[in-house]
Formats: sequence, structure tokens, C-alpha cells
Amino acid sequence: MYICLIRPPTITTVGAVGEDTAPPIGVAYLASAVREAGHSVSVIDALGDGIEIYERISSLDTGMRHGMANADIIARIPKGSDVIAVTTMFSLEWPFTRDLINDIGAEFPNAKLIAGGEHITALPDYALEDCHALDICCLGEGELTIVALLDALSNKTPLDEVPGLYFRKDGGITQTLPQSRNRDFNSLAWPAWDLIPIETYLSSGAMTGVNFGRSMPIIASRGCPYECTFCSNPVMWGRLWRIRPVEAVIEEMEHYIKLYNVTNFDFYDLTAIVKRKWIIEFCNALIEKGLNITWQLPSGTRSEALDKTVTDLLNQSGCRYINYAPESGSEATLKRIKKKVDKENMAFSMRAGVSSDLNIKANIVLGFPGERPKERYETLYYIVRMSMIGINDVSVFPFSPYPGSELFESSRKSGGIQLCDDYFISLSQYTDPTYTQSYCETLTARQLRIWCLFSMAVFYGTSFLRYPTRFFRLMYSVWKMMPNTKLGDALVRIRKKSAAIKKSPNLARPRTDQA
Repeated sequence: MYICLIRPPTITTVGAVGEDTAPPIGVAYLASAVREAGHSVSVIDALGDGIEIYERISSLDTGMRHGMANADIIARIPKGSDVIAVTTMFSLEWPFTRDLINDIGAEFPNAKLIAGGEHITALPDYALEDCHALDICCLGEGELTIVALLDALSNKTPLDEVPGLYFRKDGGITQTLPQSRNRDFNSLAWPAWDLIPIETYLSSGAMTGVNFGRSMPIIASRGCPYECTFCSNPVMWGRLWRIRPVEAVIEEMEHYIKLYNVTNFDFYDLTAIVKRKWIIEFCNALIEKGLNITWQLPSGTRSEALDKTVTDLLNQSGCRYINYAPESGSEATLKRIKKKVDKENMAFSMRAGVSSDLNIKANIVLGFPGERPKERYETLYYIVRMSMIGINDVSVFPFSPYPGSELFESSRKSGGIQLCDDYFISLSQYTDPTYTQSYCETLTARQLRIWCLFSMAVFYGTSFLRYPTRFFRLMYSVWKMMPNTKLGDALVRIRKKSAAIKKSPNLARPRTDQA
């Protein structure tokens, strides 16, 4: 079979502090698995090949579609493609990705159109109902499923026998058995970066951490053993946590250093540090190798394994940035969202990281369902504590009930969520605290927005008073467009997007709700 994999444009806002130009490591893994199985594959990275292209979105103030136009994407699809697969990771982007899939279907009526990713895994039946051109949904980890699906299509065997699918059949929607997890993550071939415009990302400074030069994404583990109610991991990746051998990870890093002249690695792991023994072995191996690189843990990580011994090793091995995820400073909130974290242990770990000269950020979420005013003040107090400890950055975002999470399902069942384009667009608040929709009974949307912005102001105000040189270093790094903290990175990104939106007068075509 000949399959074309498509990474669609991203959707962002001027005020969004999250990076939307990260290289598509999931697509690169899929392409590698398909190629290794003997099928022909091409990749269209609409973002990587359109990294300078922005288009304003009429339905979202300061919203922008980032990447190639649909017509340009379709023009690149090989005419002989048997299968066209579109990755759909973020629900915020669904209305625009749906339009892209429908446009592709109009041009390629004989090709099988497939979609996969976190959004599809969470809402496969809705995706098929909402997108008339879509034929098949692949759920969860895609490597095993996509290869089995291509084999079935090639051999013309029934799709009912392929695990992990939702597809159209006899005028309805059929679901197959769940796909088993790949327990040996290390057995997968390395991502097919040769099919991705990786140099565009490396030379543009695109990264999920802070800027340390030519930054390459890499994954050492998959899955997460925890069950936070706001997270979609249990549906997409599962609670089975799998870690690759240290030597295998370092071998891949050495390969990229030689091939792409990489100077920094961003680890995209959901939960990078679970086993203390593994991280110590990894750090010692990096020190022994003397690779002269930096590396970062930009995703929220655990603190149980991070004492002073480990944080010193992190620094010595080149780790410069780490992101903690306490989520809340309230014990009652943490218990309600099933966030199994010890606040005091995390504060102890942060203090160790600061003394080891690590650049540290923390993630906080406000406005969880059932959150009481007292709990918000407890979280604000914890934010002040983190500032006094000396961590560098904090993000305080309003709660978003993301598809695939337990809180999303409960809100949907209670009628608090109606699936439609407006709901998906509202998820822009996930990385933009200026856009808020409250799902908390004790907060209006305006109050929640004020709480988020005020909490960050308190953190940075306290931090700059306690460490005045940080403010001047921040201003200098933003002026030079070379940020060394997440706040600086966010300000530089907002500055770039503000300039881009002024040069992008064209509006994206109007939304059309099909639900």
C-alpha cells in the first residue's frame, strides 16, 4: 500500500504561551513503522513546510491558523495514494482538521481516509459522524494499528479483525477490539526524521523547553502509571509505563548529534522520571560520554525521585530545565482530581533543584469542578512558596475538560459540555489564560481569568522582588530574542505572533457546525 501521512496546521492565539511549532514526533514514529513493515510512505508536514505562514481565524479573537493552506496541502498529496492519514492530536484544532479531511476526500474519493491521535481516540464516533469524508479512526498508540490496517487493506481481509479501529460499515459505525499496548517501546524503529523537514525546526529555534540552540525531540518512555482526572493519558497511552534502556536512548542522541549537529534535546515523555535508578544511570552515562549537549524535561514531571543527589547529577549531565506539575496547592483539590503528589516533598525537590542551579517551572490549574474559594487561596499560598523557594517560572491556566479525561466524561454526561465547534474552539484557554470558560460552580469566566492572571502576577512580582537581577536578565533576553526562561520564551513568542497577525489580514473560512 502507499500511504500519505499528514500533520495538519496548528491553531494558536497571540496570547498562547505554549509552543505550537514542535516537530511531529508521533508522525515520524508512524512513518518509520509503516516503512519498516514494507509499505510505501510519504509525509506532509503542513506546519514544518509552512512555518512562516499564518492566517487569521474569524471565530477566535487573535486566533491564528499556523501552517500551509488546505489547497497547498492537497496539491502535495501523491496522486497514487491508497491511504491518506491525518493526525489529530488536539481537540482545539478539530473543526479545522475536519474541514481539511473533507477537502481531501473531495479530491481523493478513491483513497481511504484515516485519522488518529488523542482527539480521535477520545471521540471516534463523534469524529465519524462530524466528518463525512472520514472512513476509519485509529485509536491509541498507532504503530501496531496502522501496520495491521494497511496489511488488511492490502490483503483485502475484513477490518473487523484489526484491533483498535472505529469504521463505517453497513450504514453504521463498527468498533473492533482494543489494540494491545506495545510493551516493548524500545522495539520501535527510530522516528523517520528524514521524511520530516526537521532542519526547519532545528534552525528556527522551535522547542518545547527554553532555547539552547538546535533542539531535537526525543522520547525515553511512554505511558503514565497515574490516573489524574483531568488528563487524557489513560485513554491514549495507558497506565502501563515503559522505559527504554539507557544505552538505547543515548545511542539515538549520539546519532542525532552526528547527523543534525544537535546541541539540545527536549524529552517529550509524559512522565519522564519515575524510577530513580534509571535517571541516575542515565545522568552518569551522559557524564561519562561527555557529549557536550544540554537537555530538558519540558513536560510536567514527578518529584519523588528528585532529591539533591539526583538534581546535582541532572545539572552535571547537562540538564538545564525541568517542569514540575503540582497542579494545585490544595490537598482537597489534589484528592478530588486524583493527583497523587506530596506538596511538601515537591517543595523539597524544587528547593534541591534550585540549589543545583536548574531552571525550574511549575504548572498550576485553577477552576477545577468543585473547587472552593478556600482551596484557591491555598493554591495561591503555594504559588508564593514556590516563588520564595526560587523556581524561575509558573504557568497558571484555567481548567479545560479535555476529551478523553475523566472530568470531560463526567461533564459531558451531566450536560455541561455540548460537542460542537464552539466547545472545541473554547479549548484555546488550555494555553492562553486570557481566554476563559469556567467549569467551576464558584467562579464566573471573568473571575477565573482574573484569578489566573493575578496568581501569575503575584508569583513574578514576588520573584522579581526577591531576585531583582532576574527582571533585567528577562528584559535583555526578550530584547535579544534569545529567552532563557519560559516567561521570556512566552514573551518572545507573543511578540513574534503579534507581528505575524498584523501581516495576516486574510480570514480563515467561516466555521460550519455539523454536529
